[in-house]
Amino acid sequence: MTLVVGHPADLEERGEAHLRLTALLARTAGDDVVVATVTARGFPDPRVDREYRTWVAELVRSRQGRAALALRAAGVADVATVAVEAPSVPAGLVTVVGQVGGSLLVLGREGAVPEHLLRSSPVPLALAARAGAPGERVTRLTCTWAGTDRSRAALTWARRAAAAWGVPLRLVTFAPERDPLLPSETGLHVEREVSAAWARQAQEGLDAVAATLPGAPETVVARGAGWPGAVAAAGWSDGDLLVVGSSRLGPVARVFLGSTATRILRAAPVPVVVVPRGTEDAADTPHRG
Repeated sequence: MTLVVGHPADLEERGEAHLRLTALLARTAGDDVVVATVTARGFPDPRVDREYRTWVAELVRSRQGRAALALRAAGVADVATVAVEAPSVPAGLVTVVGQVGGSLLVLGREGAVPEHLLRSSPVPLALAARAGAPGERVTRLTCTWAGTDRSRAALTWARRAAAAWGVPLRLVTFAPERDPLLPSETGLHVEREVSAAWARQAQEGLDAVAATLPGAPETVVARGAGWPGAVAAAGWSDGDLLVVGSSRLGPVARVFLGSTATRILRAAPVPVVVVPRGTEDAADTPHRG
């Protein structure tokens, strides 16, 4: 597997969360890394264009050099760099993924670029956590389950990755509950009974899926106040990686996150892999070696 990590060309300080996640994945899977930087196209005026390209080339070499150095210092042996011109950063990153045969695109979670690529990426996206260190290696994969085609795609990817990396797999269904401080139209007692019944049904569904998988994966119905509370209730540790599914729309295989997955992504305190439905059966599913 080739990991493609999007590394910005501008001077804005954006942190190194995407590099830390890349190193985590590379150490876990033993795969090579391509640091990809996208630059804007030049100017019609030849003199201005020449000066611009000289400045950009120096900037990109400097930033990519520092990124490669940081990755090697973090234990990644095979690091290459690629710079491309494109009308937009997302378009350029998709181009690089195609050129190098990338099977996972790694990004920070903030900003417009990951938001756009959630709708246009042809391969799974790995999005860094907003804060904290991800750990030395992936130690557990947690896959969301809702019984949908999106869930099945995510589970296929997560199951194969867990087996290849030698880490446990956990299945989780998030069950957000209404804030008890808000007024209830039916009464808190009724709401709690309905919530408990739904949680029991969700647990039965999780257990049925787990029974079809090797290794008897752990199952959790995580209940909490709202989506942040439910996601937090699952319990997280260093080395955790959350896997969620998505849909692919249209002839360009765009990725679409439903409202549930979007809320999970916003609340997740750990790195997240978003798996577009249709890419889970790729031959280059993450593997160790």
